Amino acid sequence: MLTDAQIKEFDEQGYLYLPDLFTEEEVTELFSRATALKESDSPHRVMERDGELVRAVYGVHLLHPVFERLTRDARALEPARELLRSDVYIHQTQLNPKAPFKGDVWEWHQDFLYWHRDDGMPGPQVLSVAVFLDDVTEFNGPIFIIPGSHTDQLHSETSTYAEGWESAAMGFRHRVDNETLTSIMNRNGLVSKHGRKGSVLIFAGQVLHCSPPNLSAGDRTILFIRYNAIDNALEPIENPRPEWVASRDFQVVTASDQPLLSETAG
Repeated sequence: MLTDAQIKEFDEQGYLYLPDLFTEEEVTELFSRATALKESDSPHRVMERDGELVRAVYGVHLLHPVFERLTRDARALEPARELLRSDVYIHQTQLNPKAPFKGDVWEWHQDFLYWHRDDGMPGPQVLSVAVFLDDVTEFNGPIFIIPGSHTDQLHSETSTYAEGWESAAMGFRHRVDNETLTSIMNRNGLVSKHGRKGSVLIFAGQVLHCSPPNLSAGDRTILFIRYNAIDNALEPIENPRPEWVASRDFQVVTASDQPLLSETAG
């Protein structure tokens, strides 16, 4: 259970860092399964611009039971429910590896504007739970956040430049103009969020964030669970994105009564 101070911090800043939530054994297993998914040819994968490295794998909770259990693990689920003040369902899961020296940038954006424009999400009552599967450092592609930017409505300041969910996954489809970014940065400042593997960063669907390239010699792997408030379910749209990118299964997520590694340990 989160403290009142933690809830207040999230409400005011748009993000919350929770160190060392998952054990080394759990992270080792999650990383091993994530590596297998990254190396398996699948339509769930999106490649970097060079066409050789994996940029993202979507819908990982549909691909292996350990990731499905992770979405129902109380350490990930309960903070999401508390911060959204709501029951939740899974809008999306995403594995985001950044290869040494070549893991590319994800530009500044608000997740909600992607999900609103591409998926029919009505409002920003949605958040991301980012589980660090590697040590995330200042050099290997941490998550940059503009604190308090989740209160900014940037519909008119965000333009759409490309078609197709693959381009959206590349991070270049909906771009906030530089004047707006400069103004908000000058007003609110910037933070770089990094930490030990097994830690969790939670951030609001409307907070401005990005991640720089991985300039280090080591991997940087983060697994994202996107929980949406149950009353904020996607509206019907033409040509919806694939189910593994934007789920239309609005079943309430309930906490698992099994250990995370119950079927995979050993």
